[in-house]
Amino acid sequence: MSKIRSSGVRVARGATYMFAQGVIANIISVVYLLFLVRIPQTRLPPPPSPEMGIYFILTFIMGLVFMAGTLALPSASTKYIAQYLAEGKLEKARSVVSSVLRITSLASLILGASLFIFAESISTILFGTSEWSFHFRILTFASVFAIFSQQVSGFLQGLQKFRELAAVSLSQTVVANVVAIGLLFLGQGLFGVIYGWLAGFVVSALMGMVLTYRFLGTFEKPHPTRPLLKFSYPLYVSGILGFVAGWVDQLFILPYMGEGGLGVYGWAVRAATVPSLISSSIVIALLPQLSELYTKQGANSLREAFHVSTRYIVLIGFPMFVGLAALANPVMVVFAGMEYAEAALPLTIICLALLPTTLGLSINPTLLTLERTKTASVIILIAIFSNTIISYLTLAHLSIGIIGPAWARFLAAFVAFGLGAYVLKRILNVTFDVEALWKALVASFFMSTAVIFSRTLENFFSQLYLLPFYLVLGAAVYFFSLAALKAIKKHDVELIQEYLPKGLKRLAGWLGRLAFVK
Repeated sequence: MSKIRSSGVRVARGATYMFAQGVIANIISVVYLLFLVRIPQTRLPPPPSPEMGIYFILTFIMGLVFMAGTLALPSASTKYIAQYLAEGKLEKARSVVSSVLRITSLASLILGASLFIFAESISTILFGTSEWSFHFRILTFASVFAIFSQQVSGFLQGLQKFRELAAVSLSQTVVANVVAIGLLFLGQGLFGVIYGWLAGFVVSALMGMVLTYRFLGTFEKPHPTRPLLKFSYPLYVSGILGFVAGWVDQLFILPYMGEGGLGVYGWAVRAATVPSLISSSIVIALLPQLSELYTKQGANSLREAFHVSTRYIVLIGFPMFVGLAALANPVMVVFAGMEYAEAALPLTIICLALLPTTLGLSINPTLLTLERTKTASVIILIAIFSNTIISYLTLAHLSIGIIGPAWARFLAAFVAFGLGAYVLKRILNVTFDVEALWKALVASFFMSTAVIFSRTLENFFSQLYLLPFYLVLGAAVYFFSLAALKAIKKHDVELIQEYLPKGLKRLAGWLGRLAFVK
């Protein structure tokens, strides 16, 4: 247990850096959102105007280009760099970086040139006019730097330099948003947004390269590309399709409800990503740690690490999604305005869909560690198919508006989790922490009930001023519910004490006493 605990501490520390970065980045992003949808001098016109929907399409195109351009090599970099460092083969870790950079240069050149040349055609196909083609040409340069930024993130992740990775990610967010807000004030509109993306990715790519060079030294002769591509190829195909799956419901909205409908639904999807910070941070920290455990200790260590990781993912992740689901309406109204209040119900459904996703968060990293990449890809493809079919049926035939694609996400999430859990149990005989699961669900129920009943105060106070009260109330009810259910164990407190800085170690003991842990 001590070995797993030490590994858990490393995962927790890495996740903490990424979570802290994510919290700061999202505070900045919320401010940016206010400029984009609320501040009169900078805001993009609200639906039914098309600008907000076009903003989401530009986001999709850039994401698709850098997803295709990375060739899923960040995952290969993470795995092989962590593995070689665990084996003491520093020169081979360097060779991985050299090989990935060489492949990335060629891929980004091909994709960037294609987007630049066909910008007019893309604009005409999507929007029926070529007036947005220059936006796509500027987007080309942002996409190329985004590809390199993603690759250097894989290097730092493999090196397990999570503090530095968090600093790079935060710098990208700060630079992108500051530049965009400045240009929005100058009346540049969507051009300001794209130039902000470009500036942010330039900074993060350069910072990441400097840090990689600092920690690894001079790059070696390129690593053979075949094992890297063999590992990443199934992920590349499923990664692109998985990315499209994250967008398929939004893409279906475009032909059936237009840019205005996409502009509303898109904010529900974005809002649901905020609680994902802690869970995505754990995944970022988890993959290289699992690779090292598997290399040094074999499959038994993976089985125990999986069980431990699901405990903390559930206890920390569930209340975030349930809390946001309970507060969907005030959150959308306060941060986006009444024009986006229609997105509250889809936001609630999407948050509930993220519960099985959160529970199964360790499944994909574990399959990757076992090099079952094709299996992971097939699971994603089946989930994509489910999402696509349901989105089409609800929009084209049932005509139930933007809640239809939200239900598609909900059902596809359960399909993906069910398949992933079944497959991994057959391969590794993993187990979930069932006690933590049901106690987290019960405590989240009490928390959401308290928050929903307290919303009667909205008759007397502004929703803006009540949001901090809801957050404090929800956190307190959840914590004391866990304490009453005896869900917080002595080893949880010890784990917190082990990874907290010296000045904060007393906080763990105080929380333990508050939770009646002996």
